[in-house]
Amino acid sequence: MTVSPGVEQRVGPSVVSIVVNYRGLEDTIGCLRSLLAAECPRHEIVAVDNGSDPEEASAIRFAVGPLVHVIRSERNLGYGGGANLGLRWAIGAGAKYAWVLNNDTTVSVDALARLVAAMDHEPRYGAISPEIAAPIGPEAPRGVWFAGGTIRLRRVITGHKMDWLPDGKMIVPTDYVTGCAMLLRCEALAAVGLFWERLFLYWEDVELSLRLRSAGWPLGVLPGARICHHAHGSVVSQVAQYHYCQNAILVARRHEGRVGALSAFVWLSWRVARRWLACTLRGYRPFPIFETRGLLKGASALGRSSAALHSDSDVRAHD
Repeated sequence: MTVSPGVEQRVGPSVVSIVVNYRGLEDTIGCLRSLLAAECPRHEIVAVDNGSDPEEASAIRFAVGPLVHVIRSERNLGYGGGANLGLRWAIGAGAKYAWVLNNDTTVSVDALARLVAAMDHEPRYGAISPEIAAPIGPEAPRGVWFAGGTIRLRRVITGHKMDWLPDGKMIVPTDYVTGCAMLLRCEALAAVGLFWERLFLYWEDVELSLRLRSAGWPLGVLPGARICHHAHGSVVSQVAQYHYCQNAILVARRHEGRVGALSAFVWLSWRVARRWLACTLRGYRPFPIFETRGLLKGASALGRSSAALHSDSDVRAHD
């Protein structure tokens, strides 16, 4: 196509930032405002209201104005499902990268530009994360919440590295990238698909990370690119505990086969049994009823074929 002199050719965004909101209006607005201040060219922002009260989507529009695209889902699709709405918008807009962020984060003005520059320089990477700070506490004893992660899927263990990385411009490899701040290459998403919506809550970032790595897309963390995760403590709801146990087994079944899923089931069963003993003998509360239900629900995956798990993956990059 020929462009007349003095007429700027319209191109899509280089990067689309995606923030999923579910009844977290104050945090979401703070995150969006920090993104609006980010120094990154060709940057667009999408806020996905994931089944909150209708007034929340209107409040987001009022607070941040027309520079943020607001998508509203009538029902809660889970974190992966909500993020996928934004990812499909980004892919449809022609974005090169999509940055999925927790709504309780705020970003430094230069973090996104650093991440994009690193991904441009290292085109083999499928996803990278900034270093993620957090208030000092149980989840971040030295003020670092995530600087890389490790996975031991068969034992249902994921770990965060909690020390600042040495200064440098090179991406540092990691086993997985946390969904808290996941900069994804859209070319890689076209190859492997989006988040697995069946997981609803927990393990969706690990599962997508494993899929990217299996397809030959390395993952990393970029030193010096920093954001803050305003973690709200370590109290986990019973619903979250249900999904944690169920999804750990599903992910192990999908990526480690029946043997891996059985191992995950045994290790989780041991943890849940210890909780039952502590509640019975020492009076701890609440009883781990939801963990037990999630464990039993996840166990149903042991009898399913790997092909069946892949066929219902809900990871299409395009509708």
